[in-house]
Amino acid sequence: MSTRLIKGRKSVCLAKIENQNNRQVTFSKRRNGVFKKANELAAMTGAEVGIIVSSPGSKPYSFGHPNINEIMNKYVGEERPLSPSSPDIDEKYVQTFRKANSRKLNAQLNTLQDQLDFELSLKNKLNQMNKNVERQQEWFRGPIEKMNYTKASILKEELEDLLLKVKKYGTERGYGYENGKWKVE
Repeated sequence: MSTRLIKGRKSVCLAKIENQNNRQVTFSKRRNGVFKKANELAAMTGAEVGIIVSSPGSKPYSFGHPNINEIMNKYVGEERPLSPSSPDIDEKYVQTFRKANSRKLNAQLNTLQDQLDFELSLKNKLNQMNKNVERQQEWFRGPIEKMNYTKASILKEELEDLLLKVKKYGTERGYGYENGKWKVE
């Protein structure tokens, strides 16, 4: 009995091929093999298959079944024309997508409306607070000479109260107030 050598498939080290010419030849052969397998997959299962490959020289190659443009439009987001073979399935898909989209958009709208309502109520509160502060500061606007006794005594009390608040603020932060001057303690 003689021993016959059968040349089988060799295991190939998966690393970048350094020689430019060898790399281009390998790319062309492997590209054709990948496209052939994609064609077989589409023929046997009826799947929509799309492959885009860029060569080492930056030249694009594509394969698509039934058409690469139709498959790309499906995944890039452009509207897909309805298939005459399955109009009910396409219509159900479109309706499901629209319902999911409208629920999501309604939720976003409700969230934004709640934020707007909150901000408007906050604005109204701030406006009311500003009006209150302006009313409290009216004593300061007019000239002292034109004040009557009651307004002058109210002004004196408010200024003394303000002076106490300023002194307290200064002492809390490490400053003392003596003889009309601030000093660091």
